Amino acid sequence: MTIAFDVIVEAEFSVKEVTRHHDKEDTCYQWFKLKCRGDLGKSLDDFIILGIEAYHKKTPQSKPLADDLVPIISKEKLDECAEDFLKRHYPEALIEPIPVDPRILAERMGLEVYEQEITEDGTVFGQICFRDTETVKARSILVDPKAYFLRNLGSVNNTIIHECVHWDKHRKFFELGLLLDSSLSKISCQVSGEVDDNKSESVRWMEWQANSLTPRIMMPRQMFLKKAYNILKDRFESGETFIDALEPTIDELAIFFGVSRLAAKIRMIDVGYTNAIGTFNYIDGRYIKPYSF
Repeated sequence: MTIAFDVIVEAEFSVKEVTRHHDKEDTCYQWFKLKCRGDLGKSLDDFIILGIEAYHKKTPQSKPLADDLVPIISKEKLDECAEDFLKRHYPEALIEPIPVDPRILAERMGLEVYEQEITEDGTVFGQICFRDTETVKARSILVDPKAYFLRNLGSVNNTIIHECVHWDKHRKFFELGLLLDSSLSKISCQVSGEVDDNKSESVRWMEWQANSLTPRIMMPRQMFLKKAYNILKDRFESGETFIDALEPTIDELAIFFGVSRLAAKIRMIDVGYTNAIGTFNYIDGRYIKPYSF
């Protein structure tokens, strides 16, 4: 929870010269950059200034945060960011193709997963609590049991890892909120799979990041490519054509990585198998025949 940040200040100097005959006084200005560090987990009470230098222009940061401490992640950096997450919490998933067990991941991050009804209509599948409330402890991930019946195991796995991403990437945002408003002691993050138009821009960005990073964590690019290549190779050797092999390959990948069929199809397209667009298209109440182009 430690953050590094720069404080830019304008200093006003009064310069005086006193001689036997007259006094002179002038005022000048200089901008300074204060390099600072503090722990949000300690409400920045340990805030220190590490160094001071004249300020000329803004310098780029290696891991930038927005003003509200939401990470700045471009679409081009999503795979890189997912790999960094796995290196820290599930490194074996980057060595050989394996499914990422969401409950083991949560345990390694110090989080506990509980099954509990969240909403009566089942529209919210998961929730994470950043601070203790009257009913839920901090570091708790809640998964609504109805998610198993309304969706599938892939969606449940997705929900748990989605919440793990929020804990890893967005705790600073919530801690900053607590510093500004202590009444937010019961803050938690809900996920329904979609981004509500009424939510703030910051929350929309956090949901986009969690929605985008989760499938890349469950199906890291290089390992996904390796597994897809091996499955397709076996099917080609058995005499199947490319278009005939695509749909069963997607299904096999979905089962292997513990994701939904749609998530596996989208990931196939992401990594370069653009012909996957022609698979599993549901029109007028039925799946149409797969096509290639």
